[in-house]
Amino acid sequence: MKKNTFKVQTISVYISTTLVLLLLGIMGIMYTGTKSLSRNMQQNLTMSVVIKNGIKEADIQKLKENIDNDSRVHSSVYISKEQALAEESEALQANPEEILGYNPYEASIEITLHHEYSTNEHLADISETISERKEVKEVIYQKELAQAVNDNISRIGMAMFTLLIMLTLISWSLIGNLVRLSIYSKRFILHTMKLVGATWGFIRKPFIIKNMYIGLVSGIIANILLATGVYLIAQEEPYIMTLLPATDLIVTAAAVILFGMTICTLCAYIAVNSFLRMRKNDLYFI
Repeated sequence: MKKNTFKVQTISVYISTTLVLLLLGIMGIMYTGTKSLSRNMQQNLTMSVVIKNGIKEADIQKLKENIDNDSRVHSSVYISKEQALAEESEALQANPEEILGYNPYEASIEITLHHEYSTNEHLADISETISERKEVKEVIYQKELAQAVNDNISRIGMAMFTLLIMLTLISWSLIGNLVRLSIYSKRFILHTMKLVGATWGFIRKPFIIKNMYIGLVSGIIANILLATGVYLIAQEEPYIMTLLPATDLIVTAAAVILFGMTICTLCAYIAVNSFLRMRKNDLYFI
């Protein structure tokens, strides 16, 4: 009966630890997805470099090459006057050139920046640098939109990071209590081993190894459940996978396992030490 009790207790520790790590992993994936979405939003902020009329195609291509060589630029697309007219005619279902008698659109180069350079400071600096070129009529970008996007991303990122830290601390507390309860039933055995001369390191070793194994297995099970969940969601919404790079998923999975092993090991070390420090009479009243 006692052996069955220990088995049930051990299984409950595995289940509870797995659920805690699963929750932590879900939060980690949400944080990763939020960061990727933020980067995508920042890279969708564009700058339009309007080209002066009469500039030769060769000079425009040299300008585009110069822009592409800037390390801050993610990509650029040249849109000729004819292409701009064709796109607008399709959107308006009418040809402005036939109405006005001339093509009202100007050639331009549409620029997207790497996400870390999508702040108003960098946008203004890049705009000033490009505007100095003789081929450029003006550089257009939405300052208010850029500021709003960056402000919202900062707030969301801080909220997600704070929530992740809080959940980590809560997970630490929950797993710590589970480990302590699993060792609690063996507190008298610990005391007996101490009385017969066993060193604290010798007494701690099996508990540390066992709980390290619990953390490893629980972390692996949690990752299997996470992978299954991500796969099922991706079947319904394939776009989700664009927000969850494989490297970030691997890092999250490794972090879940490492966190599980580390916290279970440390909690076992602390719990065993706390029981070893107690006198026999005190063990009856905890």
